[in-house]
Amino acid sequence: MILDGLPPRSSLTEAPATENLTIFDLAHVTRIVADSNGRVTGVSYVRNREEFFQPAKAVLLGGYTYENSRLLLLSKSGAYRNGLANNHGQVGRHYFAHYQTSVTGLFPFDVNIWYGLPAQGIAVDDFADDAYDHAGLGFVGGTSLHVRTERHPIEGASMDTYGKAPTWGAGWKKFIHENAARVAMTYLQTSTFPYENCYLDLDPAVTDPLGDPVCRITTGGAKQNEYLATRYAQTKMEQWFREAGVVAVQPAEIGVPALSTHAYGGTRMGDNPETSVVDRWGFSHEAPNLGILGASVMGTSGARNPTLTVQALAWRTADHLVKNWKSIAR
Repeated sequence: MILDGLPPRSSLTEAPATENLTIFDLAHVTRIVADSNGRVTGVSYVRNREEFFQPAKAVLLGGYTYENSRLLLLSKSGAYRNGLANNHGQVGRHYFAHYQTSVTGLFPFDVNIWYGLPAQGIAVDDFADDAYDHAGLGFVGGTSLHVRTERHPIEGASMDTYGKAPTWGAGWKKFIHENAARVAMTYLQTSTFPYENCYLDLDPAVTDPLGDPVCRITTGGAKQNEYLATRYAQTKMEQWFREAGVVAVQPAEIGVPALSTHAYGGTRMGDNPETSVVDRWGFSHEAPNLGILGASVMGTSGARNPTLTVQALAWRTADHLVKNWKSIAR
């Protein structure tokens, strides 16, 4: 899409007013607009090189974790000089994502895990969250263990040789030929907690095609609690593999969460406006007719995927808006 030659933001075309909510492709929304009293009045958006203003009595922001924080931080006004709903400096704070790693096992016989789907695998929650005794382990939370069934023949070219063969040449080819069907992989996903030094903000140098800053992630480095929980789960998976008859195991490096499909925080939910962005219903403490949807409102995460929780929270926020429309959208 060509975005050059846009009219200045001071000369916006007003779109027809609507009584109810209007849904736009958030990729084209440039700002959420608020009046001098701090109430949201609508959104500015780009379509076919022209920028419009859409009046609204209430706005529900659902642009995924990163874009939720970014759009709020970009939406500055007289009432919100540091970004919409950010007078307490909480937008973008307490970002987190799952710690993820894996363990692979080499069997002395073919296991033939080919062309399956992750959903056909087995998820074991024995060491997830509070499902087990943490006494003396030095961490809280835990990890779900997924035995995967998704593997493709071409992956054999990148499999570990477990120190049993060289990593190139005729010896490597022979090892891959004999063992490509004998490898099983597990995926480990650990519960994660929010930290002050893990946050989202606007990049000071990189911009999008409209010239607006993109979202920047600061991870603050590995956290000991999550690292210990993940490593503990790896030792359990290694033990299970050995009891199943493997001849070698290989734990992967533990990755510090950065850009992720399981991204949380930045507009977290809470009762205290000084430490959270939205209330228990998902509406802004500061802009009362602004609701925020998605995992960005979550304050922490278990070892499982976020999808169903996100759906439930979004439904709850929408239901609250419908039942309280006259007071929220006044």
